[in-house]
Amino acid sequence: MKWEPDLRRGMWVGAGIIAFLVLIDVGLVWRVVGGPPNGLTFICALLVLLSLPTITLIAYRIYDLSHLRYEFDRNQLVIITAGTRQIVPTCNIEQVLVGRDVALDVRIKSLTWPGCYIGQGHIEGVGLTLFYSTAPPNEQAIVVTPGLAYGIWVHDIEGFMEVLTTCQEIGPSMQVQQETKESAYVRWDIWRDRLAQGVIAGGIVLNLVLFGLLLFRYPGLPNLLPLHYDVTGAVDRISPRKDVFVLPIVGLLILLANGAFGALLYRRERVASYLAWSGAALVQILFLLALWNIVA
Repeated sequence: MKWEPDLRRGMWVGAGIIAFLVLIDVGLVWRVVGGPPNGLTFICALLVLLSLPTITLIAYRIYDLSHLRYEFDRNQLVIITAGTRQIVPTCNIEQVLVGRDVALDVRIKSLTWPGCYIGQGHIEGVGLTLFYSTAPPNEQAIVVTPGLAYGIWVHDIEGFMEVLTTCQEIGPSMQVQQETKESAYVRWDIWRDRLAQGVIAGGIVLNLVLFGLLLFRYPGLPNLLPLHYDVTGAVDRISPRKDVFVLPIVGLLILLANGAFGALLYRRERVASYLAWSGAALVQILFLLALWNIVA
């Protein structure tokens, strides 16, 4: 038996949120490109960058939602999304709480919106709950097993309960283990590697500091700046102030190149990846010191 919930509301609302964020980003990018370089330019660019993880998360949640369905037989309930398959043996199901019939104190920790309730949460008196539904918790069926519950939505809850009761009375035809099966990309080590995430994030933040320092200082800089000194300390290169942007731009290019190189090596030579990402962060620090000597 298979149930496929109505996904249209969640898909359209999610797409609308993305469209709204993209529209705001277009206005911010217009200011970055068309306005004078200053602190406001940096703030606008930073807001665009900060919106990208949110847009990516919403887009992935829509992708995950697009695959949502439930498959059920005498042996197991299988909850399927793009990234995971939750295997729930019927013999492990202790009870099913119907949200509309009981008062549930629910806290969902993941990003949700009308029509999309996918993620981890907690129900008072039930415990850790994984939600895979297009309806809010008070309209869901909460499938309770030892130590873990699942929030799902089926159109005919009474029919589902009758089938579940019949299957449990008949008993399983085979042993099934309760488990979570994840798609290959969900199991990538990088999602759990805090050291790698910290080094990469550090390089990104340092490069942003480079751009921020220059843009906030830029309006007050003279039109010509000394950019290089000889061994005696005398200025041997004077250039227009716009040439100072070479430092953060080159820093960004190095960050991207080393980031891609480290990603290619990560599965085979993890230490080499750490060195590549750390090297990019070190370059940002050196450029930051050089920039400070120029604009301070």
